[in-house]
Amino acid sequence: MSPEESVVEETIDEVAPFALNRAVATALTAAGATALRRWAGRRRPPASRLLRGALAGAGAAMVSTGWRAFRGEDLDLADALLLGAGRGVVYTAILDPVLPGPPALRGALAGAIEYMATPWGGAFGPLSSLTPAQKLPVVGALLEAGDESEDSFVSCVLYGLALGLLTGESD
Repeated sequence: MSPEESVVEETIDEVAPFALNRAVATALTAAGATALRRWAGRRRPPASRLLRGALAGAGAAMVSTGWRAFRGEDLDLADALLLGAGRGVVYTAILDPVLPGPPALRGALAGAIEYMATPWGGAFGPLSSLTPAQKLPVVGALLEAGDESEDSFVSCVLYGLALGLLTGESD
């Protein structure tokens, strides 16, 4: 075996597991999105619940922004509140009913999911297309405001925890 062939063989051995993991993750994500889309099509939360989610999202954004300001980060409060309200609507319509546990745990899980999905654009943005409120152009604008790539894990979980507590039990 020539040195060039051994380099190519080693490179394939290094790349193949990564490609397989990526393919499995993509397939699981597609299956999960399909299941959520089918489930969300059958369930429509009342407008009062969506409004409560938006207000809880804005309140949770204030808590998270306070934490980030305490750490000395430079922030835009208006963008944070708008993004928080949009995330609150998505959480209330899609994630809250399917996550297990009490409100605080559901919210913390949603925050952790958002943090882990940040490299792929976050979880709340793509899920917004499944909400009944997406028919209103203002919801899409709310989710586009702000820069979520700078959020730390603690900030995401803190936001989710506050969101879950402020949203409360599902109706």
